[in-house]
Order: sequence, then C-alpha cells, then structure tokens
Amino acid sequence: MKIDINKLQNYGLESIVILFSVILSFYVENQREEISKNEEKNKLIKDLINTIDEDLIQLLNIQESTNNAIELFNEIQSDVNSKNNILKQKDIVSKLISAKVGFSFFPQEGIFNQLISTGTFELIEKKELKSLLLKIYNHQNSRNKAISNQIDLFTIEFENKIFKNFRIDFKNNNLEGYIYGKNTVENYDFNQKFYYSNEFFGLLSRAKQWGYQYTRLLNDIKKNYNQAKIYALNEIK
Repeated sequence: MKIDINKLQNYGLESIVILFSVILSFYVENQREEISKNEEKNKLIKDLINTIDEDLIQLLNIQESTNNAIELFNEIQSDVNSKNNILKQKDIVSKLISAKVGFSFFPQEGIFNQLISTGTFELIEKKELKSLLLKIYNHQNSRNKAISNQIDLFTIEFENKIFKNFRIDFKNNNLEGYIYGKNTVENYDFNQKFYYSNEFFGLLSRAKQWGYQYTRLLNDIKKNYNQAKIYALNEIK
C-alpha cells in the first residue's frame, strides 16, 4: 500500500490548524472572561469608594455626638464638684437626656461581601488594599461589634438610673437631632441627693470612659477607611 505523503502532510497541517484554532478560541475566551471580571472588579471598587465616603460621614456624625456627650458630662461633673449650682436643674436634666454615647457604627459591608462572593477580590492587584479591606471588614468590624454591645448594655443601665432618679418626662422631635431625634424636657423631679452622690459621679465617669474608648476605635476605623480609599483609587486608575 502506497502512502500518499502529500495527503499526510495536508492532514497534519489541517490538524495543526484545528488544534491552533481550538487553543486560540480558549485563549480568546479566557481573555474575554478576564477582561469582564476586571471590569466587574473595577465597578465594585468604585462602589466601594462610594460606600467608604458614606461610612466616613456616618463616622463623623457619631464622633461629633460622642464628643458632645463627653463635653456635657464634663460640664455636669464640674457643677457637682463646685456645689454652687452653676447649672440650672432643668439644664442638667436636658444635658443628661441629650448626651448619647450609645450610637453604634454600622459599616456597609455589602460591596466587600460581593467582592468576595464573585471572586473579584482576588483580582485586586494591590496587596495593601486587600490586606486593609480584610482588616476593616473582619478584625476591626468584630472589635466594633464587641465594644458597641458593651456600650449598649451600659447605656441601658445609665438611662434606667437617670430616669429613675430624676423622674423625667419629655417630648421627642424625630425630625431633629442625629438618628433618634431631639428630646425636650417637659417635667422632672430633681433628686439632689443622688445628684451629689458618688454613684452619680461614677456613672458619668464610666460614660466618659466608654466615650473615650469608642472615639479611639472610631479614629482607627476612620484612618483605615481613608487609606483604603487612596489604595482603591489607585487600583482603578
């Protein structure tokens, strides 16, 4: 049987062309998928930057509220120490129901979770951004939840003692103030003995302590958010 060399060469060439075409199609498809995933990653990074901006506003509002509460507690403690009744009783009661150290920070985790679930997180080129995002939305978020829970428990204790000892009646305007509205004192029964007690002074000191601790945590979170935003902007350039 005579072998046709030309046919064999043609068959070989056709096979090589077909194989090359298959490989090329796989390559093109992989490139297309990679481009598509990178576009999705960049879109999610842009969305992440927007949520960071929104969270930074939330952080600023909570910090202002917490710092204001600490300032009010300092004013009341100064009045207690002076024993000269510098502050009017109604002003004291108003300060007590206005001072809030119990506002918790709730980060928007949706975009970060989407980066993880879609696999686009692994496409982030800057290692510092990946590391910082994991820190923000895992370790730091866990710390925030733990401290917020303790502050919530203290706030319940604080408000119970304030309302019990000063028998406060108030109205709330939910269109003013941050988150929960603004309270206005309507009536009260000022407990002067409790006001000058060590228990009350210690309660204010504990409230300030929680305020200082939470402010420190919020500062750390804010610092990491600002750095993450810088990395994210560089990522999508």
